[in-house]
Amino acid sequence: MEFNWPVIGTNIIGFVIVVLVLKKFAWGPMLDMLDARRDKISSDFSEASTARSDAEKIRGDLEAQLVDIKALERERIQEAVKKGEEIADRVQGEAHAKAAATLEKAEHDIEVETQKAQMQLRDQVVDLAIKSSEKLLGKELDDETHRKLIRDYIDGLGEMPHA
Repeated sequence: MEFNWPVIGTNIIGFVIVVLVLKKFAWGPMLDMLDARRDKISSDFSEASTARSDAEKIRGDLEAQLVDIKALERERIQEAVKKGEEIADRVQGEAHAKAAATLEKAEHDIEVETQKAQMQLRDQVVDLAIKSSEKLLGKELDDETHRKLIRDYIDGLGEMPHA
């Protein structure tokens, strides 16, 4: 086997020229493009990491705010319950006061009506006594004097001790 040195030399020179041309026009731009792609991916990962840390920080802030809101909500509910109890106590007190006032007024009205009934009964007894004494005596007495006597007698009966 014999080597054909001019063909081998031409092939080597052609290969070197092709490699240099490819390096300048193909591999260079491809490597630049791959480097740019790698830088972009690295930048995207960095941004994603930053966004994740920002999101976790915001999440922590929101959770803290949620805890504060729940505490405030519990506080307001307790205040509302307390106010409701105060209102219920006040309404109940007012109802008791009104009931007591109504009861007192009813007792007063009963007392007034009892006194009126006693006065009417006394007047009827006086009239009966006058009519019966007129029938017994057979004559009319002076109405004013007779009434005074009977009233004094009835009033005296109320003061007498009962056996």
